[in-house]
Amino acid sequence: ERELMDRELIREQTMQMIFQMDINGSWDYETQSVIPENAAAIDKKQAIRTLEIIRDHIEDIDAIISESTDKWATGRIAKTELAILRNAVAEMKYIDEIPNGVAINEAVNLAKKYGDERSYAFVNSVLRKVNTALEG
Repeated sequence: ERELMDRELIREQTMQMIFQMDINGSWDYETQSVIPENAAAIDKKQAIRTLEIIRDHIEDIDAIISESTDKWATGRIAKTELAILRNAVAEMKYIDEIPNGVAINEAVNLAKKYGDERSYAFVNSVLRKVNTALEG
C-alpha cells in the first residue's frame, strides 16, 4: 500500500519535472534543480530513470504522441497534458516493469488532478491508441 502511494507520488513529481523542463526548454535534468532534495534515494532513482529516457528519446516519444493524436503537433497540446503523456509514453515504451495499463491509469488520475474536465478523457484516448500501436 505504502509502495503504491510512493510510486504515485514519484510519478506526480516526475510529471511536474517534465513540465518544468519543457517550460525551461531543456531536457538536461542534471543542469536544473528539478528533483526535490528531500526525495528518498529510491524515489530519485525511479524519477531519474524516467527523465533520462525522456532526455534520450524525446523525439520518439513526441512522434508516438503525435501519431496517436491525429497528427497534432505536440505544441498544440496543453503543457500539463503533454507532460502527463510524455511520462506515460516513456513508461509504456521503455520501462518493462510497469504494465501499460498501470501507466495509463496513473496518467488518467494525474489528468483528473491537474487538467480541466476534458483532460482525462483526452489523455485516456491518446494512451489507449499508443498502447494499441505498441502492442501491434
